[in-house]
Amino acid sequence: MKKFFSLLSLLVLTGLSFSQLNHTVADESLLAMEKIQTLKYRLVKMERVKGEMKKGEIQVKYQKNPFKVYIYIYEPKAGVEILYNQGENNNKANVNPNNFLSILDPNLDPMGKILRKDEHHTILETGFEFSRSLLNSVKKRAHEEGKYDEYCEYKGEVNWANRNCHKLQLTYPNFKWETYTVRKGETIVDIARSRNLNEYMILEKNKISWYDKVSEGQKILIPNIFSPKVVLYIDKILRLPIYQEVYDDNGLFEVYEYHGLIVNPTIPADEFSKKYKEYKF
Repeated sequence: MKKFFSLLSLLVLTGLSFSQLNHTVADESLLAMEKIQTLKYRLVKMERVKGEMKKGEIQVKYQKNPFKVYIYIYEPKAGVEILYNQGENNNKANVNPNNFLSILDPNLDPMGKILRKDEHHTILETGFEFSRSLLNSVKKRAHEEGKYDEYCEYKGEVNWANRNCHKLQLTYPNFKWETYTVRKGETIVDIARSRNLNEYMILEKNKISWYDKVSEGQKILIPNIFSPKVVLYIDKILRLPIYQEVYDDNGLFEVYEYHGLIVNPTIPADEFSKKYKEYKF
């Protein structure tokens, strides 16, 4: 009841309706994501892989431009470290596998089979850039079809992980799989990213062994939008979606939780170096 009156007071004071709040919250979040330059956070994730929800937990340091990322894995492979600096090391990631292979000092392709096996996203999508692209694409579709208030709904306030958040639900009732004919030179990654779709979802749906294992003229199924339903908890202070649920036509597809999020901290250059004293490359 207290929560209801708090929200009611907010609406009275600001003169905003629920319909207006969905616009305001979405637009403020998009602006906040656009302003990100650096991040530090702990990510807890659940991704559906081959019918099972698999948990992961990582610590992240992120720089937007030039793109740099350091990742320490807690789960499922505790102690593994990944460092990637765009344009350096032949665009390969330094990897500390935290086992006997560490002596080989492996350098791996971020898009390759080792680093992205059973992963919905690659390390190149670290941060909120993909979330921003997703929200923008849903907004665009909603405006095109004249159903913004139906597809993008403000669901009130929630308290999650001791953070006060706005709850935003993106719903697309016309979600469906459509037949697509692969063009010359295209991979599943090309097809998905040009349309703001999830490439892993397409890979799994079509039971294709890898992202480049398609050929010109091949007919595959792709969704007509990223997801039929996305739930976002947008931090009221940071204006960022610190909790995200994504669904497909089979139910819950992935969940991402951002803990201890620090926005635009100063990250010294040596923290994106494999020689940094706290790393074990």
